[in-house]
Amino acid sequence: MIVDIGGVLTLAHSEKQDTTAPRKKKSFGHRPLVAFADHGQAGSGEPVAALLRPGNAGSNTAADHIETARLALAQLSKTLRLGRQTLIRTDSGGSIHA
Repeated sequence: MIVDIGGVLTLAHSEKQDTTAPRKKKSFGHRPLVAFADHGQAGSGEPVAALLRPGNAGSNTAADHIETARLALAQLSKTLRLGRQTLIRTDSGGSIHA
């Protein structure tokens, strides 16, 4: 089982609760972390967890990555995990010591 975790800036039309202040690109938004389970050749990715974060959240926040991984593992059924190894992959934002 492979679980991929990644974050992206989700743009909002204007300043809303928890959006970041206007940046160089004059945009507002949120920065969620989302985990997808990869079912390999037999199926496609399935969203299993999402951690909603404010737009000014750091991209390499250890606590947020750990919490998203915990939420994702809790959503995987035991039949998918029993007797199998689980690999959790992140983008460069997950390159943190914790």
